[in-house]
Amino acid sequence: MRAVVLIQGTLRGMGRQSICEMLAMKDSAANGTQSAYVLCNVLTAAPDLPDGEYTVEFEGRKVRAKREGGLWLPERPGLARAA
Repeated sequence: MRAVVLIQGTLRGMGRQSICEMLAMKDSAANGTQSAYVLCNVLTAAPDLPDGEYTVEFEGRKVRAKREGGLWLPERPGLARAA
């Protein structure tokens, strides 16, 4: 089953750290033992973060994010991997 979820995580990169919120597609196995997150997109973070490459950590997982021109861009679609 898939669901869009709001996730709070810790954004790190460019010598900075910030709490952030992301929207992600959570894909849960039918038996409920495993779940994966795909299409993770940063929604909110500290507004003064510089453009560049970042890593978001949440629930023991990591996903990459990029800020460009003051906007958060998702890295290529993929699964959030275990930290």
